[in-house]
Amino acid sequence: MAEEKNDDQILIRLPKSLKAQLEGAARVEGMTAQEWIRKAIQNRIGLLNVCPVCGTVNAGTAKFCNECGSSLKDSKRSMYFAWMKNVVKEELEEGGNLDAVLAYLDDPAGEQAKLEKKGKWVVRTEEK
Repeated sequence: MAEEKNDDQILIRLPKSLKAQLEGAARVEGMTAQEWIRKAIQNRIGLLNVCPVCGTVNAGTAKFCNECGSSLKDSKRSMYFAWMKNVVKEELEEGGNLDAVLAYLDDPAGEQAKLEKKGKWVVRTEEK
């Protein structure tokens, strides 16, 4: 993957307690704080309700694009929620407990990574 040239910057001011938590989370994952923030932003953007036809970002509850009118059933957000529903259903059917289900809701990216290691299907975002 070609390295991107970073021309634009965003300044984020954080309270000391949040900065310490962020740095701790980054350390646990073997990243710098900047890498961890970039990954978190990319994961969040991957869950936006983006129209698969025109690329417009829509409200999270929208079922149709407010720009072109296309159905949003194939947006990454819709696919993610369908995946999450199936994961929760499977977990409960396999005798899982509520704590396991809540883990999926608290840290979907972390739980996706665990499932990927087990060879189960996960939602992936495409990198260009």
